[in-house]
Amino acid sequence: MRRIALLLFSLLLAGCAGGMSKKECLYADWRAIGYEDGAQGRDASAIGSRRVACADKAKVTPDMEAYLSGREKGLDQFCRPANGFDYGSRGYSYTGACTARNEGAFVAAYEKGLTLFGLVENYNAASNALASAHQDLENIDHSIAHAQAALVNPLTPHPERLDHLAELKTLYGRRDKVRDAIPHLVRDTDRAEAELDDYRREMADRDYARAAMQASEASY
Repeated sequence: MRRIALLLFSLLLAGCAGGMSKKECLYADWRAIGYEDGAQGRDASAIGSRRVACADKAKVTPDMEAYLSGREKGLDQFCRPANGFDYGSRGYSYTGACTARNEGAFVAAYEKGLTLFGLVENYNAASNALASAHQDLENIDHSIAHAQAALVNPLTPHPERLDHLAELKTLYGRRDKVRDAIPHLVRDTDRAEAELDDYRREMADRDYARAAMQASEASY
């Protein structure tokens, strides 16, 4: 789900950059647009698709001075450690927008956020694998019960009984494999959860991490 969210986020950014209407081009506040791009950590090249769209739809050229001025102010908001941690915790890619600012502090926090993102992903993957195994086991038990009922039914023809016997042999083998796997999946899930909890405790006393930590805790 998180990968889907990231894809949708990327598509949203692309749409915001290139989807300006003729009216929006004619009455655009390029300083505000620049601020928005900066506050989202977008590269200055984001103006390119707007330039093309507005030239095509309204014969309008963006006010680059206003745009860049607004973007600089937006970057002042974006290039903060708290935002870096949040950005990383969502799994977003950092493209170097803060190079001319306090990039070291931003990147350090961003990398801490990426670690949180990875631990959440690990936990979700382990938890989903365990849930899937339990569901598989439930489905197999249901199939076994169905085959056993057909096998003891006096109305079941002999050839079908043979088919059900073969099916049961396969189902018993599948059930054994799933049962054997579940303890390992439980350990994987417990370990992933413990690593995530440990990291959250480690980050709990860092001011820049608190808001993003609360958000990630609410998501699992």
